[in-house]
Amino acid sequence: METAGNKEFEKDTEKKGLGTPATRAAILEKLVSSGYVQRKGKQMIPTEDGVAAIHNIPDYLKSASMTAEWENDLLRMERGEIKPHDFMQGIHGLIDKMLADLRQIPTVAAAPHHNKVSVGSCPVCGNPVHESKLSFCCADRSCKFALWKESRYLSNMRKTLDKKMAVDLLKKGRTHVKDFYSAKKDKTFAADLVMRVEEGRAQYSLEFPKTPMKTKT
Repeated sequence: METAGNKEFEKDTEKKGLGTPATRAAILEKLVSSGYVQRKGKQMIPTEDGVAAIHNIPDYLKSASMTAEWENDLLRMERGEIKPHDFMQGIHGLIDKMLADLRQIPTVAAAPHHNKVSVGSCPVCGNPVHESKLSFCCADRSCKFALWKESRYLSNMRKTLDKKMAVDLLKKGRTHVKDFYSAKKDKTFAADLVMRVEEGRAQYSLEFPKTPMKTKT
């Protein structure tokens, strides 16, 4: 993101790339929480929904050259070659075009979850939760809630979140698992995986079934 669009800048334009370090981090976090991108090591990989968005968004909105043009125009304003009013008129025209183009995207394409079966209700906003390749996520893209199939918490116990577990968590807030793995003891164990929601995100803990007290005969 730091070098995106650099070839489009004029010689004297400050080449900052897209956004600032602070805004870039927020943008990437929003893409991850919305289910459009997943982290894989040091890489950011688009999800199924992310690929659909890339396919449907107009090309000019995906091009870094737009940011380069704005930076160049700002430089021209400093030189007195462009009036601020003219620059803002161009921005307003672009927004009008953008909204018109986005309205042309078919509803099904714009909402990849349209035909998917709900596995439960989002505990944050109440919207349906659908299964995707990587997670069980809220249909409302402004909601952060998602149950990831692969997570560090579960992978430490050699477990992947499956559909049955997700359904239980959404319905009851817990699911019983018979085959968690303990590396310390080198054996499997049974426990309830309990979900709580903090700041719109799922957090996990374990609860162990109580062993019945043996009565003396």
